[in-house]
Amino acid sequence: MGSDSTQKAASAGADQPPSILNLWISTYRNCPKLYIPGTHLNLAYILASTAVLLLARQLSDWIFVNIFLWPAAAKMTMESAACAVSGLQATLFVPSLGACLLTAKPSYRPCGKMTDSQPWWQDAAKALIHFCTGYMLYDSIMLCVDTWDAATGRPNLSSADLMFIGHHFATTFYMATALLQGAGHQSAMILMFLGELTSPLMNAHAVLKFAVKIHPDSTLIYNALVYSEYIFAVVYLPMRAVLGPLAAAHLTYDLLLTKEGRLNCSVFITLLWMPMCWGVLFGSIPWIEETWEMVQDGLTLKYGPDYDYGDEYIHHHTDL
Repeated sequence: MGSDSTQKAASAGADQPPSILNLWISTYRNCPKLYIPGTHLNLAYILASTAVLLLARQLSDWIFVNIFLWPAAAKMTMESAACAVSGLQATLFVPSLGACLLTAKPSYRPCGKMTDSQPWWQDAAKALIHFCTGYMLYDSIMLCVDTWDAATGRPNLSSADLMFIGHHFATTFYMATALLQGAGHQSAMILMFLGELTSPLMNAHAVLKFAVKIHPDSTLIYNALVYSEYIFAVVYLPMRAVLGPLAAAHLTYDLLLTKEGRLNCSVFITLLWMPMCWGVLFGSIPWIEETWEMVQDGLTLKYGPDYDYGDEYIHHHTDL
């Protein structure tokens, strides 16, 4: 009897969500339900996530200008404020996403069905996917705001900006269609996890490379930039050059080349997913090349105080 009671208690404990997921589960369950007609997509949670991130961006802008005393009109200030929000959301998002993937039942599998997991896990996964969708919407809105041209009455988007928005649209499409068919969501989640894992390091480096321009006499900022650049390169390089392709190959195999994958997930949708999945990896090649150079350079800075970002980034620290 005692042994049976112990096993039941252990089993019950194993079915409880990790504490890191409780906030996601609670907010998802208590958020008003405003589903896009014919779908399981809760527009209310997506818009609420977007609104929170927009408020965070406003706060970030205020902190950089009023606390850090960065110039209000400088492009590097706007970009640093944006990077701070991106890095913060990834810092909060990635550990939760990792906990969700680790507790998937029966186990992590790209083609797994949503209904195979416990109700709390389903709510956590949906919350994280909806939040990520909200982040994509926030990022696209802010790109348009930051590039808005008053003379033409529209954002002045470069080809790189259009590719950026295209990436966000493709990511949103991947997540949305996974939720719609109730399977394949774990493939989206592992891609989100690997893609966002280096975001805190990347964004910290992005802020510091501008900070060293505004405070060129700060030894602390300079040293922080040196180590952040090297650590980011050392982590990013294997993530995108090795783990990324391995994950993409695993997804391709499981979704297309296994019977369960073809049964759970629409082959048509999977064939739309795969070019997106591999396309992001091929789009990372310039970054892979750059971080490889950074690794080879060791602690020699690429983006030092004298790096030329172009005329729009010119700032003289004596203005402070």
